[in-house]
This record gives sequence, C-alpha cells and structure tokens, in this order.
Amino acid sequence: MNSLITDKEKEDFFIKLYFNTAYGFELAGIKRAFLDFSRTLKIIDTNRITLKYNAEIFLLTNLKIGLQKKFINQEDFDNQHQIWCNELKKTWDELSYGQSQKWINMTLKYWLLFGEKRINGIELNAKYFHIPIDSYVQKGMFNEKSPKAWSKISNYSDYMRYQIEHRNKETGNHPIVDEFNFFNNYTP
Repeated sequence: MNSLITDKEKEDFFIKLYFNTAYGFELAGIKRAFLDFSRTLKIIDTNRITLKYNAEIFLLTNLKIGLQKKFINQEDFDNQHQIWCNELKKTWDELSYGQSQKWINMTLKYWLLFGEKRINGIELNAKYFHIPIDSYVQKGMFNEKSPKAWSKISNYSDYMRYQIEHRNKETGNHPIVDEFNFFNNYTP
C-alpha cells in the first residue's frame, strides 16, 4: 500500500519542525548546534550577540571551506579539527574545548543529516567526522559512571582521548555512524 505522505514530505516536515531553515541549511545546523551546548555557556562578556554572530560566521565560512577539501586521512582531518577548535575559541574566548568541539561536531552531524542534496560536499569527508562528546555519549558509549563535565574539557588532548578510544574499538563503522546509531537506540 502506498503511503499518503511521501518519505520526502516526512523528511522535509521533520527538518522544518526542528530547524529554522529561513537562512539556509548551513546556518540552520550551526544555530541548532549552538542550542545543544549553550546552556553550559556562562556568559561573562556582555557582548554575547556579537560574539555569537562572529562565531557563527567563522563556522559557516571555515566548515564550508573544509567541506571542499578532500582530507587525505584521519590525521589530516584531526589536525584541521584542532585548528577549527582553536580558532573558534579565539573568536569567543569564553568557550571551552568541550563547547567548541560540541558546536563543530554537532554542526557537521546536522549537515550530514540534511544530506548531500542540501549541503553540497557533506559526504566527501564524513568518514572522518568526530563523535560529539556530551554526557550521554560519555555514559553510554564510554561507560563512564561519573564523567567530568564535557563542557569543561579545557584542553584538546583530553577531548581527543575520546575519539581515539572509540576508534580503537574497531566497530567496522565510521565513528559518526556509530554515534548516530547510539543516539537512535539510546534511552536515558
């Protein structure tokens, strides 16, 4: 039996429901990813609107450029990811590495969710994408009973330990696929 509503119509509805795509899919992913970590951001500077805007423009520009480059291997992508985190922190110095990685990684995850037809080039390097680290992932994928707050990760090497530990599991999937599967099956 044919469904009254097509899969594309369902997909478009869910995207519209969860994301504000008025300014494009790239910015919709960036803004939604901000909401995923913003509750952990203690605002000291009173110029939050400008800082957030500058960080969004940084992400939009640099991640789109990154999508056009074919990374030669995981190490090449990891090096670029660290540069993105360092530069994002310079754009908004109140961000920790935990918050920076979450913003970058969730943006890339959302862009991957939107797919190649909406985000040109997203599939090119997706196999190298990092797992966004948060408390669900720390507890569910890494079996940490009382993890240190991911938002307080203050150096890149502490963050990368998670990526390396997961890669060493050799699941047969790309890490971002494992993370998608984890969240699709996770019940807190």
